[in-house]
Amino acid sequence: LPPLVPAKLGGSTLVVVPENGATILPLSRSDSYGDAVGSSLAMRAVFAMLERAAPTDETILLLGESGTGKEVLARAIHANSHRRNGPFAVVDCGALAPTLVESELFGHVAGAATGLTSDRAGLLEQANGGTVLIDEIGEMPLDLQPKLLRAIESREVRRVGSNKVRPFDARIVAATSRDLQQLVAA
Repeated sequence: LPPLVPAKLGGSTLVVVPENGATILPLSRSDSYGDAVGSSLAMRAVFAMLERAAPTDETILLLGESGTGKEVLARAIHANSHRRNGPFAVVDCGALAPTLVESELFGHVAGAATGLTSDRAGLLEQANGGTVLIDEIGEMPLDLQPKLLRAIESREVRRVGSNKVRPFDARIVAATSRDLQQLVAA
């Protein structure tokens, strides 16, 4: 591609921006990562990034169109981390009613809403020692985003209807098919 000329590929727009000098892009020696398979330079570069990131506890964001294997990669990240023996939990923000996402992630106490008759730990607590995939995070309700950020930063959750905070030790991997930069700009 010529520099600075946008090119559309599916729902993505690529722009080549020249920088100072050449960039060395590390490539994986493998043409697979977990159950994800790809021998192209682009996929081997992705695999190399994930191989370096998996052993850390850093929060990871996977961006890609629907059906590109984001959950497959998240499972491989978990399997290649020191958390591999802990739980792997998934919450799909796109499949849940917006009012249920908070309870699903953070849990709730009995009586917090009609029909809630017992306390329930959310996925962040349930996945203690493991990994939580927050799928389609771009669909998360706006009012819940600051609460999630606070939980990730403090490593504590407050169940819906409770004043008590509870620590959790789960790695966060988030995934979305939405253009988050465009959503922030909007």
